[in-house]
Amino acid sequence: MKKIVSFDLDGTLVDWAFADAFWFDCMARLYAERWGVSLQAALQEVRRRYNIVGMDNLEWYDIEYWWKEFGFSGSWEDMIKECRPKVRAYPDSREALEKLRRKFKLIVITNGVRELAEVEIEESGIKGYFDKVFSATTDFGLVKKTGEFYLRILNEIGALPEEVVHVGDNYVFDYLAPKEAGIQAFLLDREGKQSGDFVVRNLKEFTRRLLI
Repeated sequence: MKKIVSFDLDGTLVDWAFADAFWFDCMARLYAERWGVSLQAALQEVRRRYNIVGMDNLEWYDIEYWWKEFGFSGSWEDMIKECRPKVRAYPDSREALEKLRRKFKLIVITNGVRELAEVEIEESGIKGYFDKVFSATTDFGLVKKTGEFYLRILNEIGALPEEVVHVGDNYVFDYLAPKEAGIQAFLLDREGKQSGDFVVRNLKEFTRRLLI
């Protein structure tokens, strides 16, 4: 019997506006100011440096690392404050959470760093719905959500695989990986590109599937 519903964060509960603003728009602006180049040149350089490090390395997700790498002064926390207004929950998020919390415990599992995840959850007004928030990078030192990672989450929350259902927008990290751990999973495809019994188009459909 299902007891816990696990949500991915970016692309599932909140859109990418805040993350994109922080990692690209604001980083590029600071880079342009620091090194006296155009905003377009700064954005190209920031992207190039990200690609060199690559998403398979923890440094890619490390704000402190990039702050030093780009030679910035001051505090990156000020940049988070600047980007906070960009946080946007999807229109169906709150309604789904409101209905599901009546029957299940709710948790968040994200690849993103905790510093940004907590801002997104708080600013979007959905913080009170969740019992736990887990960051693969910050809490476990992992760059990807793998089957082993989900098993570690199960151990953390004291649950069996059959007691948990997960939903997220990434086929590998939010569907295949939890399935590998024995967790029922749904792929959230808001653009309608995927098909199958495991696919839901929005969180309203996901909620209906669980409450049937």
